[in-house]
Amino acid sequence: MEKYKNSKVTHSLILICIAVYVISTLLYGLTMSAYDAIEFLGYNPLLVAIEHDYYRFITSNFIHFGIFHIVVNCYSLYNIGTFVEGILGVKDYSFVVVCSMISTTLLPYLLFLINGFGYNSVSGGISGVICGLLGCIVAFALVVKGEFQDVLKSLMPSIILMLVMSISLSDISLSGHLSGMFGGFVSSYLLLKYRTKKRIIN
Repeated sequence: MEKYKNSKVTHSLILICIAVYVISTLLYGLTMSAYDAIEFLGYNPLLVAIEHDYYRFITSNFIHFGIFHIVVNCYSLYNIGTFVEGILGVKDYSFVVVCSMISTTLLPYLLFLINGFGYNSVSGGISGVICGLLGCIVAFALVVKGEFQDVLKSLMPSIILMLVMSISLSDISLSGHLSGMFGGFVSSYLLLKYRTKKRIIN
């Protein structure tokens, strides 16, 4: 029970993903097509640019394209999310999660504005947030060091596997994963530096 109380944001994210998947399954079946995902608030840079659907930066994080997709993502989010949330607390953890959500699609969107990158792509899933939490651990390993360096070392095989899969499988967004990790790293790094500076001032 105590673990649940200390991980209420992570559990809430998982419950939202499951609820959204149940709704999408009722509407489209167990597996969504790209057209279904667009209708169901997935991310597409053209729609954001032309229709100004900026909410897709957030809503796309909660849709999943199949049972394997959501099971793997929710399992991964549970494992790393409960750990990171226990360290950061609700407020700071929520900040890192939101930054990871937005950066997952915002950075690819900026590339689209520059050179048309991914104009015909449709993406969704909470994996960008998961990568953001990995980026958070990287920030901890650099700033706090100590045991977090050991945690990062233990996660390196998973990070490498994620990158290899993102590169080798066309239906997995490498840009989204890297962007989510970048957002999680930068937000956590700035947060840690701010907390350190605040302690020094106080």
